Amino acid sequence: MALLESVLKELPAYLGKFTHMLTQPSQLVHDHLKAEDANARLEQSIAFLLLSFTIALVLAVVFPEMTSPVQLATDDAGMAAHAFAAIRLLFELLGLSALAYLAAKVAGVQSGFQRFFGLMCAACGVMLVTQVFAASLTNISLADPVTAKSWIQLEKGMVDLKPLIEQGVLCATDARSGEISPNAALGAQLQTQLAALQAVYLQATDRPLFKLAAGLQLLALLILLIWSGRLWAMYLKGHALTTGKTILATLLLALFTSVGTVGYELMNAGSTMMALYRHCG
Repeated sequence: MALLESVLKELPAYLGKFTHMLTQPSQLVHDHLKAEDANARLEQSIAFLLLSFTIALVLAVVFPEMTSPVQLATDDAGMAAHAFAAIRLLFELLGLSALAYLAAKVAGVQSGFQRFFGLMCAACGVMLVTQVFAASLTNISLADPVTAKSWIQLEKGMVDLKPLIEQGVLCATDARSGEISPNAALGAQLQTQLAALQAVYLQATDRPLFKLAAGLQLLALLILLIWSGRLWAMYLKGHALTTGKTILATLLLALFTSVGTVGYELMNAGSTMMALYRHCG
């Protein structure tokens, strides 16, 4: 309750800053590159990022993303999982910022990391809230009773399906060869339940409100993508890079992001598999 009261108290001033940054990315870049006191600007950006994280956390808990029935939860453990997802998204954005700075430096940007980090903290605050807000738009589809009931059915079905997948596929993997030992009975049961859940999923997603919610989420993410691209281009332009170096920086960013994403997903996969095998054992 105290957290919510704190957010509501800061919300009016925050919304003004958020709207200004979202609608005027060129001014955002100018303020950070031309600031006389880079330390003061950095402190303001960090404060904005922390408040953005708090607001995103509240949004993620109150309106969790409805894209997978596995993620729907109403207990304390489920809410803690949504909070962890917000923290994870924050670190992903900061990691992307570090890769962007590396790409810009290789391409010839001369300014120090302090100004760039201040700009990225402000940008990450905007992106974090926008992404969580876009995810929360999926809850619009739950106003349709058919979708809501189908999603509850999917949630219950996924709970029953999880042990079948673990025992019939993942836990059945041979530790030496990596091959899966077939289990005909579990396999048939798994296929039957998957087919039933697929039919329920298609029924839930083939509804007007679901399609509207998905479209609104896609639109919000598209706006964020365009905004991020403009911010990147204006940052490079602010350092008077040639067209060739701007293209180089963008290609390097794409390369670094791809490599970083692969490494990040491999680490997550390794952690998940270790947890699973401990459970199987």
